[in-house]
Amino acid sequence: MVSYNCENQRSFFYVASCALNIAILAIAILGSKAVQASPAGVDLLPHNAVYRLGLNTSQEGAINSMKGRIVYDWTSDCKGWIVKSDLDMDIAYSNGKSIQMATRFSTWEAQDGSKFRFAVHQGDNVSGPSSFIGRAIRNEADNMVTVDITGSDHKTSVLNGVLFPTDFLVEIISEAKKGTQSINYPVFDGTTELEAFNVSAVMLPLEAKSDFPEMEGLAAWRVFLAYYDQKDGSTLPVQEQSLLLYENGVVTDIELDFGDFTVAGNLIEFESRKLPVCK
Repeated sequence: MVSYNCENQRSFFYVASCALNIAILAIAILGSKAVQASPAGVDLLPHNAVYRLGLNTSQEGAINSMKGRIVYDWTSDCKGWIVKSDLDMDIAYSNGKSIQMATRFSTWEAQDGSKFRFAVHQGDNVSGPSSFIGRAIRNEADNMVTVDITGSDHKTSVLNGVLFPTDFLVEIISEAKKGTQSINYPVFDGTTELEAFNVSAVMLPLEAKSDFPEMEGLAAWRVFLAYYDQKDGSTLPVQEQSLLLYENGVVTDIELDFGDFTVAGNLIEFESRKLPVCK
């Protein structure tokens, strides 16, 4: 795979946040007492989750240590799905340099897939703070999606037939339950402003055991995700990751591959959410 420069803060943020955006985003559930099925027959659980991150492997010892965590929260306002994600990381290199970063990412996605709003606020001790806010609107006639980054530095692009994160998650679980082992879709989630990625997912059944009762007796898969740049048409992924995904949409562990090193994340806190009763 293509190796990332781990001091590139935007790339580092994209990889870490996408693991949660694609794997944990859930569809709205009408009614607060029970989880209902989506049109694709997938039952997903709204929840708050905390993941502890740590260094897994490092080639040639370039990374001395790293620690961090992701706090992830999903809920609904009955018209759309609301996701908030806080990412904090502290990386120490073997040459004595270090980077501390914090990112706050929030999205709202219309239940019918017609609209998607996103906001990213991030900062580190190398490049300082930055932020952007944007929206994506789907044209029902031709399935083209127009993306706008709002504010003084206005940017826009048009994407062909992309899925938003919720739809992609539903497709992964729905196809995995049918026994399908791989799918490929263009996906836009807002983490890289105007860009979409072609994403390949491989789903392998797994007998998993979790410490959290909400996952007891549920089907699970080891999901391998590879992201490909749409612009250059390269056959090499720009990033890869693996997830332990349960059929209710909960991820209990992740592994992020940066080429020169890998990061492991484990679920350490979990709380299911109740949603408002929607008419």
